[in-house]
Amino acid sequence: MTDPASMRIASFLRSFGAVSLGIVLSSCAASPAPHPFASRMAHDAATASHSSPAERRSYDQAIRRLCQELDRRGPDLAIQQLRQSDVKVILPKIPLPLQSIEIPKNSRPSSETIGIPIVLGYDTKNFPLYPPEGLFVDASALVRTIDGKTSLEFSTDRESIRIDGADYKLAIDPTGAGLHLERQARKLAKSGFISMLRPSSMERRPQIYLLDPYDPAKIPLLMVHGLQSTPVAFASMVNALRSDPDVRAKYQIWQFYYPSGSPVLANAADLRDSLSKTLHTLDPKGEFPSNRRIVVIGHSMGGVISHSLVSSSDGALWASIFRVPPAQLQGDQEAIRRLTRILDFKRDPRVSRVIFMAAPHRGSPMADSFIGWFGNSLARLSPMEESGFSALARKNPEAMMPAAARFYDAGRFSAVRTLSPKSTALLALADLPISIPYHSVIGQQRWEPTAQGSDGVVPYASSHLDGADSELIVRSGHGVIGNADAIREVIRILHEEGAKP
Repeated sequence: MTDPASMRIASFLRSFGAVSLGIVLSSCAASPAPHPFASRMAHDAATASHSSPAERRSYDQAIRRLCQELDRRGPDLAIQQLRQSDVKVILPKIPLPLQSIEIPKNSRPSSETIGIPIVLGYDTKNFPLYPPEGLFVDASALVRTIDGKTSLEFSTDRESIRIDGADYKLAIDPTGAGLHLERQARKLAKSGFISMLRPSSMERRPQIYLLDPYDPAKIPLLMVHGLQSTPVAFASMVNALRSDPDVRAKYQIWQFYYPSGSPVLANAADLRDSLSKTLHTLDPKGEFPSNRRIVVIGHSMGGVISHSLVSSSDGALWASIFRVPPAQLQGDQEAIRRLTRILDFKRDPRVSRVIFMAAPHRGSPMADSFIGWFGNSLARLSPMEESGFSALARKNPEAMMPAAARFYDAGRFSAVRTLSPKSTALLALADLPISIPYHSVIGQQRWEPTAQGSDGVVPYASSHLDGADSELIVRSGHGVIGNADAIREVIRILHEEGAKP
C-alpha cells in the first residue's frame, strides 16, 4: 500500500513541477504586495524521494529554475519578494551580503539525495578577512514545509535532514565553491612570478584569508604557499579536503598570502604577525578552544617559514650571524631593529600540529646555481633588503660569524638567495626543536635510495627532519601538494588530529 504522505508528495511534485517560476517571480516583481506564491508551491516536498523518478526530476528542475531566477534578479530583492509572498526563506547565518546563487556546472541530480547543490557567493569588500574575490560557500537548496509554511532553505552546515521521521542526504557539491573561487582568482594565480621578482611593489600585502565563514567551533587549517606561488596552488587539495565529510565538519580553511620574493625569514615574521592579528580580530579574548588547535600546512618555502610558528629561536638564529647582542652593533638602528624582529621569535602555542610538504629546511642547491643567481639579480627589493642588511654586516666585521660575514657581504637578500644552503640563519632554523606533532611529506622524482632522492628542486636531505611523527615519500616533483598520495596523507593526519578530544 502506498502511504498517504507519499501520495501527497507525488501530487505536490506534479503541481510544483508544472509551475513556471519565472512567471511567478515576475508577478512578485511587479508589485511589492504579497503574492500567493506559497500556495502554488504546495505544502510538502519533504519526502520527494518516495515519488517516481519523473516527479523527482520535476521537483529538482523547479528548484533549479527558482535559484537561477533568484540569481538573475539579485538575491536580496528576490528573497524579499518571496517573503512578501508568504514563503519562508531560510538563509545560512553568514553576516555578509549575499550577492550570487549559482549552480555548479558539473552537478548532477541523484535519486539518493534531496535538494540541489548550489554555491552561495558573498560580497567581501567591507570584510577584509575574506578574499577580495568573494566568499563562496557550498550549500544545498530545497523546498519543504515547516510549521505549515512553504519554505525555501539554503543549508550549509548539515550532511542530512530529517523530515517526517525519515532521514535524507542533502545534495551538495563540496568542490563547487573551491572551483568558483579558483576561477575568480585567476589574476592572483598568475601573480606568483612577479611577486617573487617585485615583492615590495605588490598591491596585495601579506595577510591570512578565510576561505570558509568563520566558525569558532571548527579547527583552523592554515595553508602557507611557497616561492613563486600563491594560495591558488592549493586548489586541488582544498577540493579534496572539502570532499571528505569528517574534514569538512571539523576544519575551516585559512590561507596565508604573501609576495614571496622577500627574504625567507622576513616572510616568516610576516606570517607570525598575520596569524596574531587574525586571531586577535576573531577571538580577542582567546576564549575559543578551536583556536588553540591550529593545524598548519606549509609547502616548499611555506614550510620553512611555518617552522618559525612552532619553535622558539632562543637566540640561536642571532648567534648564527653575530657574536654580540643587538645593543652592541654599530650602524643603522632601523636595520638592527628589523633584523631583530626577523631573528627573534617565540613558538605560537595556538598551533598544535604542522605538516611540512617538500620544505627546503636546509636550503636548495638551486639557490646557488646559475638559475638562482639570475633570479636573485632580477629581483627588485626594498632598500633594506637590497643593501641595508649587508651595510650592517660591513659596519660590524668583527661582530660577525665568519660564514655569515661572507654570506651577508654579498648583499641582495631575495627569497631565492636566502634559501641557499650557505645561509647560516636558515640552517639554524632547521635545527630548532619542535615540541608539537609534525609530519613530512616529501616528493621524489625517481625511485632511488632515499638519501640521494630529490623532487627536482629540494633534495631529501634538506626536507627530512629527525623526530617527525610521520614521513611519507611519494612519487612526485616539487608540486607535491597536488599529488593524490600526498593529499591522502594530509587527510589521514587531519583525521588523527580531529579525533583528539
